[in-house]
Amino acid sequence: MENSAENFLLALLCAAVLTVAVVGIHYEALRVLSSLHPRRWSGRVNIGVLIVCIILVHCLEAMVFAFGFWFADNVLGLGWLAGSTAPGMPTRHGEPSLLVYAYFALETFTTQSLGDLYPVGATRLIATIEPLVGLILIGWSASFTYVVMRRDWQLDDEGGHRGR
Repeated sequence: MENSAENFLLALLCAAVLTVAVVGIHYEALRVLSSLHPRRWSGRVNIGVLIVCIILVHCLEAMVFAFGFWFADNVLGLGWLAGSTAPGMPTRHGEPSLLVYAYFALETFTTQSLGDLYPVGATRLIATIEPLVGLILIGWSASFTYVVMRRDWQLDDEGGHRGR
């Protein structure tokens, strides 16, 4: 593995594909949640279900990045994860397992990185872009949740009918 311009361009392409994929997943998930969002329950139940679903969507999006890191490292040879793996985070023949990639992608997506794992090589570029994408998608989710809460709680306050 060398730090060539070609490797960094390939990593940038991977980051772009992953970004388009997770933005598409996020858009579709919010669209589906909006259309399926029941208006007959109390606002509290609606928001609780909505928040759990959004958290699951964010976890799925981080797993897309985990697969992207694994693919970039193991198939394209763009780098690897280095650092200490926590107990219970097994390695496969000295290489990080998919669980380690999932852990790294989740902490990177949420910008909560502890620094115990870090990418080496061109995959650093993917790890630089993922937190930006995660932050934007988390903000999008917060905005969406606010709009739904405002609508539902306004109906609750007005004693509005929730059925359609």
